Amino acid sequence: MKKQFFFLALGAAALSACTSEETIDLSSQSNAIGFENAVLKQSRADAQKGDLTVDNLDKFIVYGFYTKENQTANPIQVFGGDAVTKQGSEWTYSGTRFWVPDATYSFFAYSCADVALDNNFGTVGLDLNATGAERQLYIANFRCDAFHNHDLIYAQQKEIKAKPKTEDDDTPNANVSFTFEHILTKIDAIFTSEFASDYDVVIKDVKIINFRNVGTFTKTKGWGNTPVRNFDKEANISMRLEFPSADGVGVANSAQKTTEKPKTGYYYVLPFTYTEPNVQLNFTLELYKGTEHTSENLILSRNMEGHWAPNWQQGYYYTYNITLTGTVANLQPIVFEVAQSMNDWTTSTSTATDITFSAN
Repeated sequence: MKKQFFFLALGAAALSACTSEETIDLSSQSNAIGFENAVLKQSRADAQKGDLTVDNLDKFIVYGFYTKENQTANPIQVFGGDAVTKQGSEWTYSGTRFWVPDATYSFFAYSCADVALDNNFGTVGLDLNATGAERQLYIANFRCDAFHNHDLIYAQQKEIKAKPKTEDDDTPNANVSFTFEHILTKIDAIFTSEFASDYDVVIKDVKIINFRNVGTFTKTKGWGNTPVRNFDKEANISMRLEFPSADGVGVANSAQKTTEKPKTGYYYVLPFTYTEPNVQLNFTLELYKGTEHTSENLILSRNMEGHWAPNWQQGYYYTYNITLTGTVANLQPIVFEVAQSMNDWTTSTSTATDITFSAN
């Protein structure tokens, strides 16, 4: 069976122990650590429905640590999964922390549908046993499938030097400013019918099956260390169709009957480059003669299954344009032809006596 797919790209780590107690000077030079209005980095992911945007982001989760001069091997964690929430135009958190003069700070933040991840859908932490750029936030065993499907955004601000303590300068340290980016991939599908206008096509039960649904993210590696392959057909995503018309049943031959094309709802998936065509797009195709979708008018009902090896990149939004034809539905077309030669005329002769004449 031939399938036609047309592709369009739119748009508990152990922590370093520190037994020494920190004494924080609460003078004007040791200002409270504050967070700037969070913004979302422009990316190829669209802002609609479940996407987190500048307008609907109300909370993010922050982690952070600092090191002192000549003590870079001994990081001190100051934020460990603390919620920062929007109050009016300000971002606030519980338990105020203060800048340590001359210390160097790194902050990391994420949001997954405005909630913190738990052990059911992923674990988050700081790898402070690492060194250099590898000392960073990790999101481990993040689950992204039909059971847990939310936008996930990430931001970081590293190597911020707190102002030194002097008698001549009492200006506060600047707020920490985050620019978030989408770190998953978003997909959907559009259906187009090329059947004749007196046929109606109905599409049902659109599903994406056999995809990687658990992965681990760090900024330096992205999702490159995704360890889990889940090709279990039970872990599939059902992509509900959205209809531009009031019919609510199917494509209804969208190419001729509506200016918009029926489109599935979108879902988030883990970015990954597949090397084998293991990912499946399944749906049921029903073909009717006329606009009455009755059993008498049903010509066929087929379970369609397409396979491909997607290259899902982080922060990208992919729409799959699926053209429905008789070939795709495995139908045998009615074809007419003219023979290469025709029979010659048969020659015959006749005389006037073969015709009877009469005179008035």
